[in-house]
Amino acid sequence: MTPIAITFLVLALTIIWGGLIGSTVFLAKRPEVTAYPAGGEDVAGERIEE
Repeated sequence: MTPIAITFLVLALTIIWGGLIGSTVFLAKRPEVTAYPAGGEDVAGERIEE
């Protein structure tokens, strides 16, 4: 492989794996939303207009 191909390979791997690791760490620290904004409550059986 040429040096430019190796450089782009390393860059692509860093972006992909870095994003995966970063998102995993973020989700581990904040697994779900603790509070939702007011409103948006749906009543069971209520027809939703489109």
